[in-house]
Amino acid sequence: MTETQRSLGPLLIGLTGGIGAGKSTVAALFRARGAAVVDADAIAREVVEPGEPALAALAEEFGHGILSEDGALDRAALATAAFASPDRTAALNAIVHPAIGDRTLARMTELADHGVVVHDVPLLVENGMTARYHLSVLVDVPEDIRLERLTTSRGLDRDDALRRIRAQADDAQRLLACDAVLDNSTTEQELAAGFTALWEDRIAPFSRHRADGTPAPIPAPASAESADGGESPSALDAAGARLVARIEHIASAVGITCTTTHTAGP
Repeated sequence: MTETQRSLGPLLIGLTGGIGAGKSTVAALFRARGAAVVDADAIAREVVEPGEPALAALAEEFGHGILSEDGALDRAALATAAFASPDRTAALNAIVHPAIGDRTLARMTELADHGVVVHDVPLLVENGMTARYHLSVLVDVPEDIRLERLTTSRGLDRDDALRRIRAQADDAQRLLACDAVLDNSTTEQELAAGFTALWEDRIAPFSRHRADGTPAPIPAPASAESADGGESPSALDAAGARLVARIEHIASAVGITCTTTHTAGP
């Protein structure tokens, strides 16, 4: 890492996709390229392990019935107690979310000297987090294929799998929210080829231009093209909205108040 890169910090990439899309496979591809990966699900499990302050706070809030005999969290019991009402869910979130945020920030700080840091977040789109990253990457698999994978590879009941899928953003929402798309609906070989193209054509040049302080070429939006082969208005609007969100996020981080207006392209 050059001194310029070190002063700028890592290139931050948000990685997301629906349940069953194969984010862990893509995370492994990032690691193979030398990127550091921060797993949101792993952190969510870490902060409620025995001995963690968040677990003690949960037991105090919801009762020691949420703990197993060995003192570990009984997730089923917690779910029953925490999702009984909106107020109980809010109490759960008030304990867990700050703990996850603090642990994530600590992990990101530890990785400040890495060139590329990937944040693997299942609910990145649902939580409106895309503006926090230099690039948001979607692992895209149609719902019917994810449903098949969940019921065969993971052994989930079909109704349960469908409920979990429908609780998340739909495919169209993710496509409009993310900057780049990796298709994982076919084979691992094709996914790897798509990842290589993304890394070599977009991520590596982005990192180089950022370190050099030079503008990088602007790629086409991730969303589908219109029938005449051009970019659809929704894709252009979404790309503009992502840019505006990033500007507002950066301005907020440095204490600048700004008003931006985004108008649709022709």
